[in-house]
Amino acid sequence: MLEGLDELFDGTDCSMESLDDDVVELVLGGVSEEAPGVPWRDLGTNRLRRRWHLRRSRIFSGGDTMLKRGAVVLGVLALLGGWVVGTGSLMAAGAPKAYVGLFKDDAVAVIDTAQNKVLSTISVPKGPHGLVITPDGRKVYVSSDGAATVSVIDTAADRVGVSIDVGANPHGLALSGDGSRVLVSGWGSNQVLVIDTTTDRVIGKVPVAQPHNGTLSRDGRTGWVASQQQGATALVRLDLATWKEVARVPLDKTPRGLEFSPDGRRVFFTLAGVNAIQVLDTATNQIVAQIPVGASPHYAPFTPDGRWALAVVQGPGELGILDTASNTLAGTVAVGKAPHWSTSSSDGRMAYVTNEGSNDTSVVDLASRMVTATISVGNAPRKIAVQPVSGPTATTPAPERAAVAPSGKTKSITLSGVSYADHGTKDVRNMAKLELEADDYYFSPTFLRGKPGQKLTLLVESEASTLHNIRIAALGIDKDIPPKGKVQFDVTFPASGVLAFSCKFHGPLGMNGQLLAGDTAPGGAR
Repeated sequence: MLEGLDELFDGTDCSMESLDDDVVELVLGGVSEEAPGVPWRDLGTNRLRRRWHLRRSRIFSGGDTMLKRGAVVLGVLALLGGWVVGTGSLMAAGAPKAYVGLFKDDAVAVIDTAQNKVLSTISVPKGPHGLVITPDGRKVYVSSDGAATVSVIDTAADRVGVSIDVGANPHGLALSGDGSRVLVSGWGSNQVLVIDTTTDRVIGKVPVAQPHNGTLSRDGRTGWVASQQQGATALVRLDLATWKEVARVPLDKTPRGLEFSPDGRRVFFTLAGVNAIQVLDTATNQIVAQIPVGASPHYAPFTPDGRWALAVVQGPGELGILDTASNTLAGTVAVGKAPHWSTSSSDGRMAYVTNEGSNDTSVVDLASRMVTATISVGNAPRKIAVQPVSGPTATTPAPERAAVAPSGKTKSITLSGVSYADHGTKDVRNMAKLELEADDYYFSPTFLRGKPGQKLTLLVESEASTLHNIRIAALGIDKDIPPKGKVQFDVTFPASGVLAFSCKFHGPLGMNGQLLAGDTAPGGAR
């Protein structure tokens, strides 16, 4: 436990065995009144802290050697209890850190959960998509779908230590409850991979078409994955002992986020365009319940005790608190704009919600169901994970780097309560076909001006590594746009006024547009 302290104190032997009991007794008072006759080595951490608090001033009373020895004892306390010396007192420094993937900044923000502020940011390859933390809090795994890698962050130093090649466009990550395995949804490589967290090597693969997110059982032997293959969307069950697909639940909508319950009996998951959390019974592989929560739920992870699930509801910008015993919505908390992901502290008292539309993270007290802090973190915060309350804390300061503020390059306008990331107006009155760009999170051009009743072929091409969609409800059009892919269809301009189109996944982020008849100005749309 004391490796490295010898060098720190100029060669003084700082092993536990070398510490003279009389030296420690001087500092700690030897034995305490609460535990008479118990040697200092056998005292609990709290009692050691109390003895230190009473005797701290005496560390410096015995000359150079005593100073060093006293400082070593202080080091013991710091290592035992996660405490550091402040000005004349001992104060807590072991607050867990939260890690937030910033999709547009190609970085991970590190949050001090005691002070609710960003400590630093860690550069990672392009497009951090999935993010998980091991149960001991020592490693964070981050997938980058623009670089075909999973980065492993050492949380003691808050630096990337290892990079693992996993194939094109890795999306979500999932961690087994015992921390032994990380499941990687290889969207671009049409496979699911599993990483051994001891060796940080890929130990197996299973073919799955366009896997987006996944979840793992506690022992890492069973996985469920959301397959987003157009025309064959499904939840896929994997046996990760035999590396085979063993069951498939066909879906008529696109699956998004999913998670095993702590007891392994259920999977809660979401579907694009469905305003309810789906409940899957893992014994029968059947959907047994739906929990209405509001427009566009994205993910609903469980608290550690399994009592609650924390649904991020993107449309109204809410955290829905679900009673998992009754499969009902127990309450809601207003958070930021277009929340993307949520997690809870290991003691189940606090929830942390990333708000992709407002570039911040909401901290929610689950007992009072109130937001206690809002932390600006950077551009497009997506996945988030929090160290366990009892987990290790950084011992090597990370290089300070300020969190990046929103760029503000996209002009945002609001029309009849709907936000538009405005990328211009295009006059298409003399055109038969137009290429429309879909990116994170806008259509370009945003407004198309055509003749009343005009027919136009739209080729919608995505430049993003995110699954998007284009929906024109009045024309019965609802098409998913694969990452780096395209879709084509015909539209008819309205006889008058405007006709709206949107991405059903990311409309709350401003990914909306309009078809304008003649010289009609953009406005309220049908």
